[in-house]
This record gives sequence, structure tokens and C-alpha cells, in this order.
Amino acid sequence: QNISFLLQDDRTNHLATVPAENPNGTAQRKTSGNRVISSPSPGKDGNFAVLAAEPTRMSEVYALEGSNLRQLTKHNDKLLAELQLATTENFHSKSKDGADVRGLIVKPASYKAGTKYPTILYIHGGPNGQDQHSFSFDREFLAANGYVVLAINYRGSAGRGNAFQKAIHGDWGNLEVVDLLGAVDEAVRQGIADPNRLGIGGWSY
Repeated sequence: QNISFLLQDDRTNHLATVPAENPNGTAQRKTSGNRVISSPSPGKDGNFAVLAAEPTRMSEVYALEGSNLRQLTKHNDKLLAELQLATTENFHSKSKDGADVRGLIVKPASYKAGTKYPTILYIHGGPNGQDQHSFSFDREFLAANGYVVLAINYRGSAGRGNAFQKAIHGDWGNLEVVDLLGAVDEAVRQGIADPNRLGIGGWSY
């Protein structure tokens, strides 16, 4: 008998299991890849129904059979066929104090390397949340209007373990800012973000 749970891991969300007799044992992942799994519903046969999403695929219902995802619904296929979606990539930066920071960079469908783009730093709330490989209307809307979008998992975010989350304990608004500004500096250094056309927005935190 296994205990099943959702595992937030560095910009992704996956279904994992541990043995019921040893819940502190090593977790076994049942899904993988740059996607977000949610709402698992176990069946009597040991398989699951789950929602799965990716940056270019809205949430649909899948059967998770062993570690194989089989799509059951296609509610959004017609809409997606009409759209030119952005490119979402992993993004890494180093903060001025040496912290390794990770997030996503979203580039317009018409993106051309070597061109500097107006760039929006779009900050997730929480702070105990993470920007992840799921479909995001906000990021797509901004990219469709010609912006590069930076979605950065600053210290305090989920997905990188307890120490990363607790780094801002009793010190809100310090290391997060260091990480966010470091990511923007990196996008400028790479020649992607236009330093004269930068914007900022985000959620509650």
C-alpha cells in the first residue's frame, strides 16, 4: 500500500508515492517532464485520473496508468489550434550574493534572437508559491502583445526545499528583491530585455 501526494519540484508539480509502512522513505515519482499535475483521483485498480497542464496545453483530464499519461478530454484543442503561443523556457540567474535563482522566461511567438524586447517582471504571490510549467493566460497575453515575461522563483518560493523557503524568515522584502533584480539584470546581460523598457507587476505578496 502506497501513500500518494503531489510533489512541487523546481517549476513543476508531479504525482509521487511513498510506502505506507515507511512514509519517510524515498518518494517514487509517477509523472515527469515540464508539466503540472493536479487533482489526482485514485481508482480501485491503483491508477489515477489527474489534471495535467503544460505551458502550451491547458488543463485536461488524463488517465495515469503506471507512469503513462493517456489524455481523456480535449476541451481546448479547437481553441489552441487557433492560437500562436509563446515559448516558455527555464531561466537561471545568480544573485549578487551568489544565490542560484530559477524561474521561467516567456518569449513572444515572433521572438527573434539578437533583438532586445520590452520585458515585464511578473512576480508570483505567496511568497510560498512558484511559477511553474503550466498554461498561464497572463503570461501568454503579455507575450502576445510583444513582451518578454520573466517569472522568477525568488527565495521564499516553493519547489526548492525548506531551506530555500525559510531563507526570508523574519526578513521579508530583502532577499526576494535581490533575486528578482538579479534575474532582470541577467536578462539584460543576455541581450533579451531592453533596459530602457522594463515593467513590473504581479500578485498579492
